[in-house]
Amino acid sequence: MDQSAQVNSGGASGWLFQRVSGITIALLILLHFLVLHFGGGGEVNYNRVVARLSTPYWKVIDLTFLTLALTHGLYGLWLIAGDYLNKNWMRVAVFFVLSIGGIVLFTMGAITVIPFPGK
Repeated sequence: MDQSAQVNSGGASGWLFQRVSGITIALLILLHFLVLHFGGGGEVNYNRVVARLSTPYWKVIDLTFLTLALTHGLYGLWLIAGDYLNKNWMRVAVFFVLSIGGIVLFTMGAITVIPFPGK
């Protein structure tokens, strides 16, 4: 394979995405723990979560976290499946299952986060 074919294969962008999204997820988890569990607000209960989710700022952070975590995890599963699946129809089937699963999980998460009324 020549040099130009390697650059255009898309492997480098996937590799970079996994690294950047992993670091971003780690920072969002740290932010989550600092604010929710160590923030000095006392016990984590429904009212405290509702107060946090009533602001558009936290909705955006939580939806970003959800999107990155799902994309990072599902893309990782796709890469692992690609190493072991040799038949094209199997790759298509796994891609379809991962895509539908990701859409369902994102929809469930968004339905949980978005409906909270804003302040």
